[in-house]
Amino acid sequence: MKSTPTRSLPAERPLWIFATLWSLRQYPTKAREWSWAKKFSMIRSAGFDGVFAPPQPYVAERGTLRYLAVTSIDDAQKIAPALQAAKALGAVAIDIQLGDYDTPVADAVKLALRIRAVAQELALPFAIETHRDTFTETPEATVALARGYRRVTKEVLPLCLDHSHFAIIRHLAPGTYWDRLSEPAELLAAATQFHLRPFNGHHCQIPVLNAAGRRTPEYRDWQVYCAALFAHLQGQKARTPVLVVPEIGHAAPSYGLSCFSDTWRDAQTLGLDLRKQWRAAV
Repeated sequence: MKSTPTRSLPAERPLWIFATLWSLRQYPTKAREWSWAKKFSMIRSAGFDGVFAPPQPYVAERGTLRYLAVTSIDDAQKIAPALQAAKALGAVAIDIQLGDYDTPVADAVKLALRIRAVAQELALPFAIETHRDTFTETPEATVALARGYRRVTKEVLPLCLDHSHFAIIRHLAPGTYWDRLSEPAELLAAATQFHLRPFNGHHCQIPVLNAAGRRTPEYRDWQVYCAALFAHLQGQKARTPVLVVPEIGHAAPSYGLSCFSDTWRDAQTLGLDLRKQWRAAV
């Protein structure tokens, strides 16, 4: 009797969550800031997969944590040193904030092409981040960059989507975040990294928890957007890891207002909630 062959199900797509060291900058206070060793220990204890930071020597103290690098590049001469430093520290990829808000499109494309060449030499994946005060601070500029890059390379420009910046440019209302930010579709399809800092239409960072430790109404509005994003990502055929940074900022620059609760507590809660939502989206 012949046995019926079993169909193997695709492996669950991995979600790698990287804690940003920004959450722990001057934490708990500037005078009593934790040591690097303690910061990395607390990140591991909180269940994060890795750490997100510029390629600086202290990153080597992270132990078993994965490393996702970040840098800002507005000049071609900065490309090789930044990417080489990230590679030397064992980065799995690098996130790049490109140019300035007034950089000409042609110059931004040239920078992206040079980044591509150096990244390929180093076998280091890269993504261009959508971010305020850079070339990609609006969807329109980002589309122009992506199309210029594709005309030359015939490839999709890898992106790191931080929708918080687009949301405040559009002053989006709760309930519309996903519908509005899932367009242009070509940007969403190009994303290989995501910065998931809770936002609304007026603030690129909102508190996760209130003083009593309960999730804020504004954060719950944002979770609806996040659930839709995760459902979209789980529906893709790709099985490559999704790289996510729950980018809760603390000090210098201070995205958090004086009325916000503890930013590291927010970052930990956000990390846990992201895992739950990812599992729920399968």
